[in-house]
Amino acid sequence: MGGLPYPELSDWHPKGAVTTSYGLWNDERGAGTRAVIIVNKEGVITYRQTYTPGILPDPADILEEVQKLK
Repeated sequence: MGGLPYPELSDWHPKGAVTTSYGLWNDERGAGTRAVIIVNKEGVITYRQTYTPGILPDPADILEEVQKLK
């Protein structure tokens, strides 16, 4: 997925260390819970929404939250 203007995170090993730190690791599935997390320049989480498999985030909602960062 090269060329994206923002960083993305894939957190498979070791056992979802970053996902766990955000409280999103699912031991039953052995994977992280699907989520969108927005972190501001100061490192503060300003938006966090989790999603069940098959449910996609609404891009308009996420864009609205990103625009609040300005």
